[in-house]
Amino acid sequence: MTLNDLLNVPYLANGRQPDGADCYGLTRLARVHLFGKPWMPEHGAVEGSDKRALTKAMLSESVNYRVCDPRPGAIACCYRGRLCTHIAIVVEIDGRLMILETDEPGKGRHGPRLVNLRLFQQRFLRVVFYDD
Repeated sequence: MTLNDLLNVPYLANGRQPDGADCYGLTRLARVHLFGKPWMPEHGAVEGSDKRALTKAMLSESVNYRVCDPRPGAIACCYRGRLCTHIAIVVEIDGRLMILETDEPGKGRHGPRLVNLRLFQQRFLRVVFYDD
């Protein structure tokens, strides 16, 4: 899969496959297909709308990664207070760091897209980057 393929993956709540993915699913796919990194666990039972479950899943996974500065392949975990509310991945486009993310379309939201790293970070109270 290429970056363009990932940008065409439709949003699907709890999706973990190329035929539909939520923010966690798209991050999983990008890590493997763009960066050759190992699969993250599916966490298929974690609903993206259940921020407490998402936070618990991310905290359990974070022990396998180290905190880092933004760099290609790093996972971006977004927090509001102590809750992880979103996850995405850093990619490099023409020498610039960008974020590949997805969200449920509608009501000002979007499907898969690329966002400027700085603008992405401004949307959240705290963004922590992890890599293995």
